[in-house]
Amino acid sequence: MNRLDSRALGRLVLMGAVLAAGPAAAGEPLGTDLFAGYSYLKLSEVSRNGANLALGFHAIGPIAGFVDASAHWGSDAGTSIRDWTAMAGPGVRFGQRGGSVLFARVLAGVLRDSTSISVLDVEISEGETRFAILAGGGVDVRIAAHLALRAQGDYVWYDASSGSQSGFRGSGGLVYRFGSAP
Repeated sequence: MNRLDSRALGRLVLMGAVLAAGPAAAGEPLGTDLFAGYSYLKLSEVSRNGANLALGFHAIGPIAGFVDASAHWGSDAGTSIRDWTAMAGPGVRFGQRGGSVLFARVLAGVLRDSTSISVLDVEISEGETRFAILAGGGVDVRIAAHLALRAQGDYVWYDASSGSQSGFRGSGGLVYRFGSAP
């Protein structure tokens, strides 16, 4: 190999290393995860207990997509209260694949509120579906190759017939990470 060929090969190797450094520094995408757990919701000064199910998936860079559903139930002065949410939207996730992950998101969707009361074995109920926004974040801490523990908190705002209202939702549970590195 002559001197000109070795310089060209050296430049080619250097250029390849520089081009490969960008994706390597960015890390492997965080992939898809599924969360299921306990959820506490406080809306209109009434506490409710329930469950939360959420799916997070990689979009572009740290940008992720989230789909979230929850169900809560409680009572206030003899009235049964049930709430269901279905929301989706963008967020960001930071961390390493197979390690701890921090996330923040803003979701929009619907909140279905149902109240009922029983009188002489007859249940009287009414419900309303309305626009809602959920904004918050949390942390996933790895406990095994595909499992993590999640703690999250969200601000909930919704447009009720009596005016807009807001509250807080806290959730905790298990995350299954599809395809996580060991």
